[in-house]
Amino acid sequence: MDNYFAFIDESGNSTQERFFGLGLLIIDDEIGDFYDKMKSYYDKAKDLSYKNKLLRIQNLKRENEVEQLAKIAGSSKNFELKFKYINSTNNDVYKSLVDQYFTYPKIKFCTLVIDRDKYKSTLKPWDAYIHQASMLIANNVRNISPCQICVLADDLTRPSTITKSFERSLSDAISARLEKSNSQDKVFGVSRLESHSSLLLQIVDILLGCVMYDYKQNIGLISNKLSAKQGPVVDKVRDYLGAKSLANSHTYHKPNYFSIWEYNPKT
Repeated sequence: MDNYFAFIDESGNSTQERFFGLGLLIIDDEIGDFYDKMKSYYDKAKDLSYKNKLLRIQNLKRENEVEQLAKIAGSSKNFELKFKYINSTNNDVYKSLVDQYFTYPKIKFCTLVIDRDKYKSTLKPWDAYIHQASMLIANNVRNISPCQICVLADDLTRPSTITKSFERSLSDAISARLEKSNSQDKVFGVSRLESHSSLLLQIVDILLGCVMYDYKQNIGLISNKLSAKQGPVVDKVRDYLGAKSLANSHTYHKPNYFSIWEYNPKT
């Protein structure tokens, strides 16, 4: 029986945003080698960020911007790779990360995108997340057999009105969806992680960000300035998949499994 890790992250939590997305990365025992390769790009991006921060501090000191300096000094923010942090200084690092990612043919990435203009849910945000995340996970692990999967999710704060933990809520919801195919025992554990503490959650954020970028670009939400920064990284993903756009439901099997599903409540 094979063991897998499944890392899940979300984008577009605010109901003011047009699109909500969930990304799921499924990886087997090659996780250690994959982590080591990804870590080198993390280190390069972190080094660039540090150098840019020092340059900004020097400029602020020269301009006597005391308040801005105080904000930097008081910040406790941890560095992490994120799609929204891609800029003209570091996009070459992110492009190289994408190159490396697609050299792992057994890795699976799956994403669920919801257009809030089409999907009018009556579920509360917590219930909606559990519903959608369990749907994405169950649909993608149902046919992996035999296996045991540990789900590691980006941290989600439990509302005070909810008594059941996130871990139990998501585990029960996944098992309920898998029960019909007698596969409910495939998920042996669920846990939350802070994204800054998990490099593989950060990889999910980057891949999910690329998909969300194209959905936003289709409706004119990507400025020319943003396109110049992030576009080259999205281009890389499109090129590897042979896709003109990532903003449509499609499953690619080469160079590795990459599935995009735009949720349609009518189907």
